[in-house]
Amino acid sequence: MNRPRTAISNATSSQLSIWDRRSSFWEVALVAAILGAILFNLLIGPLTPIIIILSLPAFALLRWEMIPGLLRSSWPLLLIPGFAIASALWSDLPSTTARYGVLYLLTAVSGIIMGGAFRPNNVLIGMFSAFFVYGILSFLSFRFVSWGGPGGQAFAGLAGSKNAAGEIAALTVLTATATLALSVSERRIRGILASLFIIPIAVFCLWASHATGALIAFVIAFCCMSLWWVSRSLSYQVRASILIVAIIALALAIITMELWLPPLFDLVLAESGKDADLTGRTDLWLKADELIAKRPWLGLGYNAFWISGNLDAEALWRLLGIASRSGFNFHNTPREVLVHLGIVGLVIFTFVALFGVIKLFIGAMWKPSAGIIYQCGIAVYFALKSPFEVIGFGTMHFSTIFVFAFLGAGYRTRNINARTFMKQDSLQPCNL
Repeated sequence: MNRPRTAISNATSSQLSIWDRRSSFWEVALVAAILGAILFNLLIGPLTPIIIILSLPAFALLRWEMIPGLLRSSWPLLLIPGFAIASALWSDLPSTTARYGVLYLLTAVSGIIMGGAFRPNNVLIGMFSAFFVYGILSFLSFRFVSWGGPGGQAFAGLAGSKNAAGEIAALTVLTATATLALSVSERRIRGILASLFIIPIAVFCLWASHATGALIAFVIAFCCMSLWWVSRSLSYQVRASILIVAIIALALAIITMELWLPPLFDLVLAESGKDADLTGRTDLWLKADELIAKRPWLGLGYNAFWISGNLDAEALWRLLGIASRSGFNFHNTPREVLVHLGIVGLVIFTFVALFGVIKLFIGAMWKPSAGIIYQCGIAVYFALKSPFEVIGFGTMHFSTIFVFAFLGAGYRTRNINARTFMKQDSLQPCNL
């Protein structure tokens, strides 16, 4: 006997008022608010952590039925910030480690909520909304900074540096491209027009920023996203075969990354007129290796190195001309984790991340929606950036939001929604 369908299970987002807490509008709005707070951090300052903190009770109010399922599926992701907070026990600066560890936890949880509880296409639209507003305002600022390459000027916009501007621009193009593909498939004119408007602006910002790492990672991630999108028309068996080959290729690429990625980076650096030592990264990596050798297993404690008054940090700031003496790192994710959380922390970080990415790729094979394909592309982008930047390990940083969002999407289960809420598969993404 068929169970009668309730009004709740029958409801779709297109039938719901935006004031109804079940409406997809709130998912899009919450994603846009969180990412926007991170992007505009330099302008709004202390409002960023306030918005991030407020997003948690907002989620609890709007989607409280999902909380048990979200915790059951995504609890391994909490091991990373949890270990960061625990490192206060052996840190040289326990209060500093505990404070920044809690901020890291809040940032991670915001990303987990996006990927682990919200509909992937709504996450895509929310992120596009934030990037769209930021991209226009950053371009209109037309702010350039000095650099040592051709022309002597590089675009920085509203970001703190040219590299940050290039990073955001690359993510904007990837997000807008995925939104364009979604809008075309669903014949959403506003989405098509908005995407076509922001893409050339973001491409200019990326090129003018002279951010080599962002450019290389963007090109590879864009190609992967395009191939994933084309594969949607293939049968499940063909997609499964492609996935197996892709996982093997990805594993080999990661294992041999030290052989092929640095020469590729050097080639692009030479063509763009940059210094072959990766703009000071060699000195940073030497110091990081020295610190790791002193405390290899548990590290110094989360965020216990880049602190004003630390003589080693002060020396590196002076050497590299960092006048702000803040917001800096070792420009290599494994080294950054090893310095602060040691080998134990790196093992936790690596295994949790790898398992989430593999599950995400399998999900893309099983149900290749635009939102899931987008998150796979973002995963590829940040994986390529990790040898030269710190990814998913900073407080109140967009890379941390993105990493925990796509890992949350990987860890999520298909039945995460409570029956008393509504069937997730029956919902349509918010109109753009």
